[in-house]
Order: sequence, then structure tokens, then C-alpha cells
Amino acid sequence: MTTVPYAETTSASARADTVLVLAKEPLPGRAKTRLQSAFTPDETATLAAAALSDTLAAVRASRVPRRVLVFEGDPTGWRDGLEVVRQQPGDLAARLAAAFASVADDGPTRRTLLIGMDTPQVTPELLESSWGSADAVLGLSEDGGFWAIGLRDVDPSAVFTGIEMSTDRTGAAQLGRLIDLGLAVALLPPLRDVDEPADAVSVAHRWPDLTFSRRHRQLLADRPRQAADRLFDDLYAGADVAVQRVSGSAGGALLEIDLERWSRPADHVDQMVVARCEAPVLDVGCGPGRMVSALQRSGRAVLGIDISAVAVAAGRRAGGQVLQRDLALPLAGEGRWGTALFLDGNIGIGGDVAGLLQRCAALVGAGGLIICELDSDPDRDDTCAVVLSHRQGRSDPVPWAAIGVRPLLRLAASLDLIVTEVWEAGHRSFATLRTAT
Repeated sequence: MTTVPYAETTSASARADTVLVLAKEPLPGRAKTRLQSAFTPDETATLAAAALSDTLAAVRASRVPRRVLVFEGDPTGWRDGLEVVRQQPGDLAARLAAAFASVADDGPTRRTLLIGMDTPQVTPELLESSWGSADAVLGLSEDGGFWAIGLRDVDPSAVFTGIEMSTDRTGAAQLGRLIDLGLAVALLPPLRDVDEPADAVSVAHRWPDLTFSRRHRQLLADRPRQAADRLFDDLYAGADVAVQRVSGSAGGALLEIDLERWSRPADHVDQMVVARCEAPVLDVGCGPGRMVSALQRSGRAVLGIDISAVAVAAGRRAGGQVLQRDLALPLAGEGRWGTALFLDGNIGIGGDVAGLLQRCAALVGAGGLIICELDSDPDRDDTCAVVLSHRQGRSDPVPWAAIGVRPLLRLAASLDLIVTEVWEAGHRSFATLRTAT
């Protein structure tokens, strides 16, 4: 009834004897259906087939001696080098238990590891991870579920019955069940399941050589119109992305693209912002995380959020606490943040500065700070729609705004926000606002 650190690859005596792959035939409308918010049923089936192909390639390349495909549908074309058993009907908990029961003839002391087709980035080395003396292993996924589970001498019905599947608490509930059963549990490294379009973007960028990643790039490259977050992903990945104003009054640059500055360490002006922040800090539109890193180094608690999966991945690689989130959706700790931070023109997100400031006031609560970077023109008050584009396509129109210090002062007064400081440094303009206590 203990957990041990992440398992490591070791000798055959301590790794899985059997690997099960729970999968279904990648048919349009039946596999990976949550991807259909961004892809057609046929495209989704193509991605599902690629994910299954990568998964089975890792299984075949592993040194696990027994490999079993627990399949729903026609296994023709997928069964090479694998035993095949038919997937039983029922909910996911029942199907997981039945999959383990299907290889019960392995004997009670055998180690059986089960994975799905949702993690094309899985490797033979992960499948060969040592169990040590553990009775079970569990690989948690970033969405709160789990991507792998292994059992030795355990009744599978006791493990899965009553566990609510496909929620952001499933992994924690499953780990709790294993511990409640008195089992010693070894944890596998966490992976990201490919369930939603953002998951597909993240996996495709982090593991570009996968069959899944190549299919994903091809499908997106064939589209003349792409989601704005996809263009931001391309921008952070190094593509030449341009911004074009498509509505609103004439004016100067509205959404400045300066990937080099966003990606390099915080400069002396950024450090002046850091010094003014009160923890915990929420960095909105954090990009690759330069301010998150600077705030962490200063000892301040900080969370960065961004809509771009590629930017979030870059921020995490740099050691930052960064999440892929939309500011319009509920966030953890609402009303308890010390500072909401908007640099690099992010005060213009959504094209509604007043609405954004009201949202921030709710996030920080009474007496909290909002620090924002303003347009260098003190009289600027501009709202329009912009389109991001590169040679492979263009986004739908994205609302954006720019505001200088004078209209911000008027707006703050109308929203009962107190402007405590306005300052300039390095040809950049900033304001600090505090909510009423």
C-alpha cells in the first residue's frame, strides 16, 4: 500500500511479461471522435489510424515477450506479430477488466501492462519499465486520466469496478483504488493523451517524427483556413506568420510580433515589472514563458497561461509552471491571485479592454493588482480584427485592441479601478491598477 518513484528500464526479471493494447478499428465516426471539433470524420479516422500504427510499432519493438491486441472491429492489417482477442462489450471499466481477464492463463505471478491507442508517443523503453517489487504500475496522463495500468496477481474486477472513467479525476481515483487494495504501486512517467485537437497539436510538435505527427501536419497544411491558435502554434514553432488588419479604423501596428524578444530571457525592463508583482502572479498570454521564468527566479509563485500548445510546451521545457488555458474559461484560484499580468500587447486580447479588466478584477479579488503594458501612443484607443497568415493558410478574424495611458485612465475610473502607477522604460509604457478593497 505504498507508491514508489517513477519506474526505470531494467532487466527482464522485473518488467512486464505481457502488454495489452486496448483499441478499436479506426473508422470514420467511431474512433477519436472528440477530434471532430477540428477535423472531419474521415480526417479523424486518419489520425486514429496513425496513432494506432505508432502505438503498435512501439509494442512490436519492445522486449515484452507476449503482445496482445484487444480489438473492437476487423483486426486485418493490424494483427501482424500480435495475438488478437476480441474486445468485450460494456463500459470502459468493464472492458479494462475483461482485457486483463483474457490473459489470465499467464498465471498469477505474471506482470500484465495495458495501454490504449491514445498515446502514439509511447516508446518501447516505457513498455519495458521496471516494476521492481510493485504489484501494480500506473501511468498518469496530463488530462487527469491514466495512459497505462499494469497488474500482477490482482483481481481486475476489484481494480476497476465503480471507477468513473474519462474525467479529470480518473487517474487519482484509480491510484487511490490500487492503494486501498493494499498494493505497492510504481508510477510510470506521465504522458499526454490525444483526445482533443490541442492534444494533437502538442504531441505532433513534441514528437515530429511520428506517423501521427506527419499525418497531422499534412491535414493542417492542406487547409486554407485555420484556427487562430494553430497559427500562433506555427508562429512559436518558427513559421513566418504575418498580421493583417481586416476591420476597424486605420492606425499603427496592433498586434506586434516579436518572437525573438518573447523567447529570450527577461531584460532589465521586464525585471522592473517583476519587482512590482505581488504573488501569486497569473501571467496571461505568457508565450514561451520568459516572465514566468523571471518571476520564479525572483521567488514569486506564478502560473502562465496561453492558448498555444507550442508556447506552453516551450515554457514547460524551460521549467515554468505553464498551462494551456483560455482566459474566458474558469481558472483555478479565481479571486485569490495577487497580480494579473498582461505584457506584449496582451491587454488587447479579445478586442474588449473593459471586459478584460473586469475579468482580471474578478481573478485578483479585493485589493489585487493588474499590471499591463500599454501602447506607446498615450492617446491610442483602437479596436479591430486581425488575421494571422502564412504561406499555408490564414486564420479567422481575431478581435484585438490597443490602448494608451489616457483612455486607460478614463476606463479605469469607470470600472472603479485605482491607477497606482504609470511609468515608461526602454520605450515601453506600463500601468499598475489596483482593485478596491
